[in-house]
Amino acid sequence: MATIEAAVSLVRARPRRRPLRTAAWYVVLVGMAVVTVFPFAWMLLTSLKGPNDAIFSVPPQFLPSDPTIDNYVRVWNQLPVARFFLNSIVASVALTILGTLVTALAAYPLAKMRFRGRDAIFYLLLATLIVPVQLTYIPSFVLAVKVFNYYDSLPALILPNLAAAFNIFLLRQAFRGVPNELLDAARIDGANEIRIWWHVMLPIVRPSLVTVAIFSFVTSWNDFLWPSLMLPTMENKTLPVGLAALQGVFSSDFRAIAAGVTMTVVPILVFFIAVQRYFVRGLAGAIKG
Repeated sequence: MATIEAAVSLVRARPRRRPLRTAAWYVVLVGMAVVTVFPFAWMLLTSLKGPNDAIFSVPPQFLPSDPTIDNYVRVWNQLPVARFFLNSIVASVALTILGTLVTALAAYPLAKMRFRGRDAIFYLLLATLIVPVQLTYIPSFVLAVKVFNYYDSLPALILPNLAAAFNIFLLRQAFRGVPNELLDAARIDGANEIRIWWHVMLPIVRPSLVTVAIFSFVTSWNDFLWPSLMLPTMENKTLPVGLAALQGVFSSDFRAIAAGVTMTVVPILVFFIAVQRYFVRGLAGAIKG
């Protein structure tokens, strides 16, 4: 009888604890959200401030008293921002499409085909993930200038980054989750490996392909160091590299610098918000596979 009463009291106590626990988690998540969003909000509000609004003051002035878009207009007129946007879009879209296809082609045999040295190749690819990418810039720069001759052109941002080891790993895990019976049935029907890869495997792992595409696009859009080494001409620069010139043109104008940074961040933020559900779904499927 005492055991039954203890169980009943425990069941009654649980609903009381759940709201407190949920409220505590909400407090933690809201705090993390505020810390994460605050720098971007401050940057956006600074870009809208007029010349009479204080940037550094005590107490700080967060909201502009007279919002204006003149800072964006000055940045747009001072630098070839439209050209920067076009270069970034071309490089990011090309790398996303070609990189997704190349990594899918590389991941398929590592997941579903048997050949000597398959595991060794895969583990060597994984080992490259521990090497800082900056260490590869010197040989890559020499190859770009001396061998491939694509220095100061957009292919310099696309070709060296087609076969990303992490994307290969992600798609390999997704391919491994596909039942082998589907592949055997396609082979019995006379399909070769390319047709199996294109008509059977890719439609099944579509969420993971979208995840890889998002990774590729975001990485290419935000890349700064490699494009700054490879694109010395102003008209060939991508958006993050081109807007770095704001530090020289508007060295003391923090409103214009904030406007330029906002112009770089907003497109990729809108893109990620639009595709985030596909990103989470594809990442979960790849990890499960």
